[in-house]
Amino acid sequence: MLPIIARARTLGLSLVLATAGLGVVATVPASAATQSTWNITVGGEDFATFASLNRFYVSDITVHPGDVVNFNWRGFHTVTFNPPAGKNVLDYVSPPGLAGSTSLNTPTTFVNGTPGGGGPGSPPPPPFTLTIGSTLPNGTYHFQCMLHQYMHGSIKVTRGELPRTDLQNKARGHAQMLADFGRAASLNSRLISRGNENEGVALAGAGERNFDLINYYPTEVRVQAGEKVTFKMADFGDPHSVTFGYANPPLQLPGEIIASAPSPATYGGGDLNSGYLMSQSQFNYWHLAGVIPGFTRRSEYTIKFTTPGTYGFYCTLHGGILPNGTVVGMSGHVTVLPAEGGGGD
Repeated sequence: MLPIIARARTLGLSLVLATAGLGVVATVPASAATQSTWNITVGGEDFATFASLNRFYVSDITVHPGDVVNFNWRGFHTVTFNPPAGKNVLDYVSPPGLAGSTSLNTPTTFVNGTPGGGGPGSPPPPPFTLTIGSTLPNGTYHFQCMLHQYMHGSIKVTRGELPRTDLQNKARGHAQMLADFGRAASLNSRLISRGNENEGVALAGAGERNFDLINYYPTEVRVQAGEKVTFKMADFGDPHSVTFGYANPPLQLPGEIIASAPSPATYGGGDLNSGYLMSQSQFNYWHLAGVIPGFTRRSEYTIKFTTPGTYGFYCTLHGGILPNGTVVGMSGHVTVLPAEGGGGD
């Protein structure tokens, strides 16, 4: 599990939007003499709103045999055609990973691309380049991200005229990306404005099928000693944890994945980890049943706070804690006030 965690943490990709003017849809002749190159943007990120997009932009293109398709990384995903049965998410992202072809030569060819390189302050990694086999039969070929269950796309191969150019596809993708970012920003604003109206409940992540919000809602929780808070998973695409402490030394695997105490847990300071929270559909999509000994899938985790004070918490996948106790990334604080009429539980 370490490689997926390390790469998810360090793959800090900057958002680069493809800009192209909208125009009248034109057709491309079937007798194109040269190989054409097509582009699909894989995901997207907006750090101002904590948004991570889980969609291909665009998710459908039409090409000729012999053409090349560049999948341009804007997040941590895979591009996978014909995934083999019986494999789980670790098979795709753990080195050396599942080596797939970079040419789609037959309808059943296994293709698997993952981003390489990148990191905080680095440019996006080079694209995954797929060659469409010159003898590939006409038809529609489906691909998906093996990390995000609703992230799918298709390439239609034809020897006839093409409905759009690459620039027109980029324009379609750009418009769709802006719409998705707009919906993400709207949901983020609504969740922030809601504040603490649902007392005793905080969301760990949020989103829709095509985007995640990598944040807690609210980030600042206030309770009295003896009260409970339930952290509920509200993210379709990525697991999250609710973790306190482990600054020195940091939390190590497999403890990062597995809860340190059953839910409901009691906390008065020190170290506590919920383990990974995820939906049942995500767990099934990743084929994790029986893969990680000791891991219990849960979508919520309840903590009873006993001791007044302020405690930082974070997600081990999307945040962290510094040696001085400062939480960063996907993180927040619980302030525990003395119980009414006394000093604790």
